[in-house]
Amino acid sequence: MRVLRRNLTSRAHYYKSADGIFVSVPKSGRTWVRVFLYHYFSTLLGLSFTLNEKEIFASRLPKLIFTHDLWEHRAFATPKNRWRGRYLVPRRAAREKRIVLLSRDPRDVIVSLFFQVTKRMHRYDGTLSDMLRHPRFGIGLIIDVMNAWIAEWGDSSNCKLVRYEDCQADTETTFRELLGFLSPGEIDRTAFNQSLSFSSFENMKALEGAGKFGRILSPGDSDDPESFKVRRGEVGAFEQYFTQSDLEYLRKDLARLDKRYGYSYA
Repeated sequence: MRVLRRNLTSRAHYYKSADGIFVSVPKSGRTWVRVFLYHYFSTLLGLSFTLNEKEIFASRLPKLIFTHDLWEHRAFATPKNRWRGRYLVPRRAAREKRIVLLSRDPRDVIVSLFFQVTKRMHRYDGTLSDMLRHPRFGIGLIIDVMNAWIAEWGDSSNCKLVRYEDCQADTETTFRELLGFLSPGEIDRTAFNQSLSFSSFENMKALEGAGKFGRILSPGDSDDPESFKVRRGEVGAFEQYFTQSDLEYLRKDLARLDKRYGYSYA
């Protein structure tokens, strides 16, 4: 997949002052990581916790950008926004800034994405089986985009791959390594532990249900657990949602995923 990194929108100026850029397909754990990091840095600096980008860029907090980059460019951009590169990381920032690639097993991604686009965004009204094969929302685009990213950044010392599965298996170690990549130096143990607790799945789901995050983190329907942004957070739960035909389709397409992500689909 060829990437033409031209961003002609007003948003491009954010990237010039960014301290780091997080790139992922949707439902790869970026909200979890984002909440942890900004709780940690706000605690460390004695500032109020916020996820509002304008507030962050006007404050002393590290300026981190979270983007779906090429995936959103291909899946959601209008012709005008696609031409202007609204969702793309600009070429210079892609070359010079610290890049964190957040990844998750695409089989789990596609399930969570299905609930996102049907119950939260209301931008798709087909079945999961149909969406799996969809040219814009399906597994094919997810694989193509993930391969394009790791081909572009995978061998750079300015890039760190952070897998959702590792965040789940050993949250403390994974988040500690992430902080070390973004901000080398001693980690404040008290702020770190408080932020681990604040960003736990149970606490984030409760805060979302109570509307504590506003529009950034809110359910599509407070009475429907499947419409929450913090939905289940499970690893490997995809099998219960697919037919055998779907699983075979997945297996064939996932064979194309770059092995550097560390997922095995034998």
